[in-house]
Order: sequence, then C-alpha cells, then structure tokens
Amino acid sequence: MKIVVIGSSNIDMVAQVNHLPAPGETVGDANFIQSLGGKGANQAVAAARLGGSVTFVTSLGNDMYADILKKHFKKEGITTDYIIDDINHPTGTALIFVANSGENCIAVAPGANYSLLPGSIAHFSEVIDAADIIVMQAEIPYETNKKIALLAEQKGKKVLFNPAPACLIDEELMKAIDILVVNELEAAFISGIDYSGNNLEEISQALMKAGARNVVITLGSQGVYMKNNQETVQLPGYKVNAIDTIAAGDTFCGALAVICAQRGIDQEALGFANAAAAIAVTRSGAQPSIPTLDEVKRFILEKELALSFNS
Repeated sequence: MKIVVIGSSNIDMVAQVNHLPAPGETVGDANFIQSLGGKGANQAVAAARLGGSVTFVTSLGNDMYADILKKHFKKEGITTDYIIDDINHPTGTALIFVANSGENCIAVAPGANYSLLPGSIAHFSEVIDAADIIVMQAEIPYETNKKIALLAEQKGKKVLFNPAPACLIDEELMKAIDILVVNELEAAFISGIDYSGNNLEEISQALMKAGARNVVITLGSQGVYMKNNQETVQLPGYKVNAIDTIAAGDTFCGALAVICAQRGIDQEALGFANAAAAIAVTRSGAQPSIPTLDEVKRFILEKELALSFNS
C-alpha cells in the first residue's frame, strides 16, 4: 500500500539539559546532539520503517544538509523523486531543549519548508493518483495543505492530517480530512473547547461536527482516544521509561498511516501506533528514536505475554 507524506524536513539541534530553562536563565552542562527531523520527515521515516511504501514530498535548502537528507531518505527506502530544491533558503532548522524528565521545548526556523507553496503542487500531483493515503502536518504553508487535501478528496484518497503546530482549520479543509490526529492541547485549540481532563467526548464531537470523519486524540503517557460515527475507542498508554518525547507524535502518525493505508481505522491500528510511539519515547532524538516493524511487533507480544502472565 502506498503512502505519500507531504511536509517539512529539519536539521534538529538538540541540547539535553537537567531542566528546561526559564526566561533569562542559562542552563549549563548540556549534552549536544545534531540529528535529522522535521514532522514530515519524521512521519515519512516512521511509515517506511514500519512497513509502508513511502514517497516523501518536501523542500530542501541551499546547503550541505539537502544532500545529507536525500541520502538518508533513500537509505530508509523512501522514494525521493519529488523532493523540491530551494536555492534561495536554507534547510529548515529546529532548536530543541530536552529535559531529563523527557519534556521538551522547540523553536523552528522553517527555511525551505515555507517554499512548499500551492504553486509547487503541479510538481508532484501525479503521486497523489497512486497513493492509498496522504499524510500532512502544519510545518508547511496552510494553503498548500488545504489545496492538497481538496485534490486528494477529489481523487477519492484518504487524508491523514496532523495539524502540529496547532492551527485553526476552516470548514472546507476539515471536511476533506479522513483522519484528524491531534494531542489534547491541539484538539482543545482547534475545537475552541478548553480541555478539562474528562471532556474528550465533547471535544471530539465538535471536531466531527466541523467535518473530520475520524478524530484521534493522543494523550501522551495516558494513551489515545478515537471517535467516529461508528464507535469510540480509548486505549491506555504503555508503561515505559520515557526519556525524550520529541518524535512520539510523529511516530504515532507514521504508524497509523501504515495500517490505515490498508484498511479503515480501528482498535488494532490505534494499538499498533500506540506501541510504536511508546518505544520512541524511550530513546533520544527524533528519527533515531523511531522503531522498526519487528521492534513494534516484539514489543506488543512482550506486553501481551506480561499481561497474560500477571492476570
């Protein structure tokens, strides 16, 4: 099954610190890591490692990182034929602080990612024809995502949209979304309803009323909640030793896309994505933390055996 991921690529500059700095504070003794990231790239790598046939559409800059990223994507088995070269801007960069608790804060300089404009769609529109699912995020221009989603809807393709960073979604785009994946804070922002800790039903109903056919709300260590017109599913999180949550949401989206490219969304698909994200938070870095398909299968089996043994 073919997955087309359209979105951002970044070089991540990561500082591992004892605690996240307060305004005006300098935190010393940090460990520095440079890795490959960007929500689009993370989700493409996750989908590829977890068994998907992936084509990645992104815009890379006028620096040495463009070639590094292309080689990396090819090594992951990702089709790179439709990557756009932007000679006027640098490759996107993310500056990330990660605390020992696993919490993080991020500043992103989008660079070439913002060159992925609606006019560039003609460059890669043919890959949408062959896709089983289109996956997008919000680190490229909003109007580009909207135009792609409407085109995909016309062609009868599934659209998974992960509006992160959080952005308001107009009615026309929302109605083109098959699977809306948000965390609880993004869900609250987009729906306009404050998250109280126990009103996921209300928030998801509002997002469905706005047009999304399946609403998936990730809850970090608390698991995942999904609602559509047929069912409501809530799964608990796996208990793991979290050290870095940077790419957990992207890993979840990539994993979910792999299953949903083959069939409809269901509890098994959510459980698979939940497991992949749980493994990711036990490792440092964005793409270095993303597991393989064999790792996720083994993780699920081990958890099921442990549950059976303890019951």
